[in-house]
Amino acid sequence: MTREYHFQWQWDLTSTPEALWPFISDTNRFNRDTGLPSVRLLGIENGVRHIRFHFPLPFIEWDEEPFEWTYPYMLGIDRRYRGGPMAEMRVQIALEPLADGGTRLTYQTWARPRNPIGTLGIFIVIGLFSKTRFESVFRSYDRLAFKGGSLTEIATRHGLGTAGRARFRSLSAALVKDGTDAALIQRLEGFLDHADDLSLQRIRPYALADRWGTPRRPVLELFLRSTRAGILDMFWDLLCPSCRGTTESSAHLSAVHSTLHCNTCNIDFTANFDHNVEVVFRPNPSVRPIDMTLEFCVGSPQRQPHVILFQTLWPREELAFNTEFQEGRYLLRASGLSGSRGLVAAQEGESTFEARASYDGWPYGEAHVSLTPRLKLMNVTQEPQTFQLERTAWSDQASTAADVTTLQVFRDLFATEVLRPGEEISVGSVTLMFTDLRDSTRLYRQIGDAPAFGRVREHFEILEKAIALEGGSIIKMMGDSIMATFLHPASALKAITNAQKTLNVRGQGLGLKIGIHHGPCIAVNMNDRLDYFGSTVNLAARLPHFSSGGEVIFSQSVRDDPETIQFLEKNTSPDSVTRFQAEIKGYEEMFPLWRMKIQQ
Repeated sequence: MTREYHFQWQWDLTSTPEALWPFISDTNRFNRDTGLPSVRLLGIENGVRHIRFHFPLPFIEWDEEPFEWTYPYMLGIDRRYRGGPMAEMRVQIALEPLADGGTRLTYQTWARPRNPIGTLGIFIVIGLFSKTRFESVFRSYDRLAFKGGSLTEIATRHGLGTAGRARFRSLSAALVKDGTDAALIQRLEGFLDHADDLSLQRIRPYALADRWGTPRRPVLELFLRSTRAGILDMFWDLLCPSCRGTTESSAHLSAVHSTLHCNTCNIDFTANFDHNVEVVFRPNPSVRPIDMTLEFCVGSPQRQPHVILFQTLWPREELAFNTEFQEGRYLLRASGLSGSRGLVAAQEGESTFEARASYDGWPYGEAHVSLTPRLKLMNVTQEPQTFQLERTAWSDQASTAADVTTLQVFRDLFATEVLRPGEEISVGSVTLMFTDLRDSTRLYRQIGDAPAFGRVREHFEILEKAIALEGGSIIKMMGDSIMATFLHPASALKAITNAQKTLNVRGQGLGLKIGIHHGPCIAVNMNDRLDYFGSTVNLAARLPHFSSGGEVIFSQSVRDDPETIQFLEKNTSPDSVTRFQAEIKGYEEMFPLWRMKIQQ
């Protein structure tokens, strides 16, 4: 066996390990920034990736085990080369917190050549050039991290060309004329001009809004309008519920499948509108062309930020380490065992936690740990176990299909974006509102068809404006009634309260009967329109029947929502909201319902 060569370098940096982690763990960018060629994924088998360099080294191929990491202190990777001058390489990066708040970064490489050419390459590439280049990149990351910057602020050599900038400004001028915030348009232009290709391959509006320090919904609506104008392109990404990587990306909702397969995790899963269908954007090629195939590392830990630990332990091996938690729930799994162990991270939790992977399975119940615990993992089985510790909550920076499709802007601009006929995709939770005009038939008889129709049409306009203002949208109109959708129950209550008050101020004499329910349902294509189906829809549609006009009838799931509780406490008197029970047609049970009177 040929000799293995070991290199180790250390640098003291100013930023904390937590601040450096997003930069260090994004090995896709790190490999690019250190001058490595781009790569191509040739296949995945049992989690092992078969990878090859693009030009100028197309003859070098290797098998790459999944990265191992412990947030925010360590990451490492093993590569076994299939041919060429190298036989094997291992890399490990350790981030040690210093007393002054900085970090000691230790970079280690173990390299084993296959022949003398490989030995020469190790000494030239790693021994002579890598240390200087790596230090330069790490220190540039440190400067960005210390000032609170992000990866999107790394300068790019390519920005908007002359033609692309002219097209952006021409198209965006029409958006500003139609009422889009000019300041947001200007920020979008700056982002498209300065961000690198890796940042533009998959733009997340909520993440960008958080970076800009602006409300999320206006930025998402800006992206939708920019897509319709031809500045951006929109894509529907289907994410694996385990690794949360993109398993499929479609330019149109009609191409989205309800059942999918993740090659990385080798599992089948179903799509869910508010869980693992994310809407992302990229520049239209006429504004700025980018290379979507450009990739420098196919398994970067930063692609799975919800996973804070991914480590393989051999039989009877133990691992003790410190880590950082956010408040919330976590799951600990082992590759060879079924089930998982739940953890709850909170300020008052235990400072230490031990977990054994054994054939007896995981203990029942959840463990309570602090936000900075010391964990100890033990593999007491007779085979290697890969431990994975992950946050159960999905990133709130994802603009999901549920977020997008509930906006009136989306339904106005993308009316043809629907599921293909027969396709059904679940929605974990949605708020549905049905309204009906009180005594509309009598109104037509009293004042005549034309004046009555004018009032009804104006009432629709008032409803649409109030619903859109709260981030909802009208799904359909049925005679004098509407069906609308919202992400949150409180938004529906705010919208309908404002709409009824507007009707009162205008002296229309129109009273609305309203029903609001919140729960799971199915998204479907109904008459070439994105619609909803299921028991939540059926129940919501029946609630207006319990209203006598000027009243909102809502379900217990709406009443239990924390934002609803706050809204009722601030905007209603104790006697204006009452609880009652009723039997709903089609259901063989009594339902607890709530009645809220809107002040006339």
